[in-house]
Amino acid sequence: YSTDIAKMIQAPILHVNGDNPEAVAFVADFAFWYRQEFHSDIVIDLLCYRKYGHNEADEPTYTQPLLYRKIKQLKPISRKYSSRLIDAKVLSNIEVEKVYRDINENLQNEFDYYKENNIKPSYDIHSTGIDDNLHLDTIDTKVPEDQIKFITDKLTTVPPRFNINPKVKSLLDRRNKMVYGDKSSIDWGMAELLAYGSLLLDNRDVRLSGQDSQRGTFSHRHSVWVDFLNEDTHNPLNHLSDTQGTFRVFDSPLSEYAVLGFEYGYSLIEKDGLTIWEAQFGDFSNNALPIVDQYLACGETKWAQYSNLTMFLPHSYDGQGPEHSSARPERYLQLCSENNMIVCNITTPANFFHLLRRQSLLPKRVPLIVFTPKSMLRHPLVSSDLNEFTNGKFLELIDNNVNSKDSYRKLVFLTGKVYYDVLEALHKKNINDIAIIRLEQLYPLDNNLILNALNKYPNAREIVWFQEEPKNQGYWTNIAMHFNEYFPGVKIKYIGRKASSATATGSSKIHILEQNHIIDKLLE
Repeated sequence: YSTDIAKMIQAPILHVNGDNPEAVAFVADFAFWYRQEFHSDIVIDLLCYRKYGHNEADEPTYTQPLLYRKIKQLKPISRKYSSRLIDAKVLSNIEVEKVYRDINENLQNEFDYYKENNIKPSYDIHSTGIDDNLHLDTIDTKVPEDQIKFITDKLTTVPPRFNINPKVKSLLDRRNKMVYGDKSSIDWGMAELLAYGSLLLDNRDVRLSGQDSQRGTFSHRHSVWVDFLNEDTHNPLNHLSDTQGTFRVFDSPLSEYAVLGFEYGYSLIEKDGLTIWEAQFGDFSNNALPIVDQYLACGETKWAQYSNLTMFLPHSYDGQGPEHSSARPERYLQLCSENNMIVCNITTPANFFHLLRRQSLLPKRVPLIVFTPKSMLRHPLVSSDLNEFTNGKFLELIDNNVNSKDSYRKLVFLTGKVYYDVLEALHKKNINDIAIIRLEQLYPLDNNLILNALNKYPNAREIVWFQEEPKNQGYWTNIAMHFNEYFPGVKIKYIGRKASSATATGSSKIHILEQNHIIDKLLE
């Protein structure tokens, strides 16, 4: 039966006849107060029918002639209910007919007015009417050093009588040294928790749900500690101050469609905080694409619904196979227009810190898609100095090339973890004449930043977009289209994997061969 699934979680099921409006109202009221009292699921099974089939233009007798012959003979619910009211002497027949007459006259008057005055809908085909200015440069995301150290103390201090896992204790000691050491070197997991802590101290709530989000799929977060002896839990981010916001973190089931739908709805109401859904691997969001397509990407355009829901999608090519490599960036970039979303692939912990703070502080709330790291989480080069947190800001484009600008023969644009692969190859082969530009924000793209980068290297004879994803996936199609529209005189070349029907090879050995091949091709 349609409600049998509710038996699985032992939820009460209320069956009610749609022909009885008072019973429907009673059941809805009962279900609401049941939820309020017991904080538990309850299911309403509403038994009713579609009078006209799928819609008024449908012809259901093509496929269900007997059913719709019977439905056609049924009285409308309003007539059934009015008959009950007349029999109970609540209303007279004259009063009922007056209700029908008044409603019909009102509708007819409005329709006649519309026709007589020749009123046409007013719209501009060149504008959606939405404010597409995100004011990204106006947000101050830096945090004072004393606050960073205060949060660090709270995040690395174990409460009395709490039996911390020895491995977690070692991690906490390392995190303390990341901030307090002679040379600060803050990694990805610590930067993320510092961002949450700073928002919580601003009295903003942070909510994170996903598949193993408390610990982190790759054991990088450890936002909740579990007592080594009795399995009691401790959430250090909820013990910063008496006036802070609340940090809520949940390990959710592998039901991406349902969970992302819930978090989208939550983000519409949570106007000042940060709501995040994290996939265990980026391509797990494949099962939640209806929420992305129908709500996240166009909820503002369709219904003026503003959401700042953030999606963490682990993404990079590390030889883990076709199901654990790609978060399918091309799908999200294809949905981008009119500044409806922000899409990023970040390469430094400090930039991730500023991105999360900016997302909560933006005056206009828009969704954020972040392709988060996997192997990069523990890469020795992936760390940030404390000064980048206290004096920095979010960088949409990073240009760290240190040689004379005239000495570069090739200019390479790329994004994400592959930057470190290329960097290591450049150092290994002692190549100094290739300039690397990291696009940390893939949408919206700041054309002035790109133009400045293009003008900075006048002797570059070759301009390249480099990616580790197949040519028909990843970012290339979007980047090529953008350059063609805004920089038509610039010839940009693609280097990366060839087009493929699968996101990645299933063989780690072939993956290494492919990765070495595309990097060698880039360095030619």
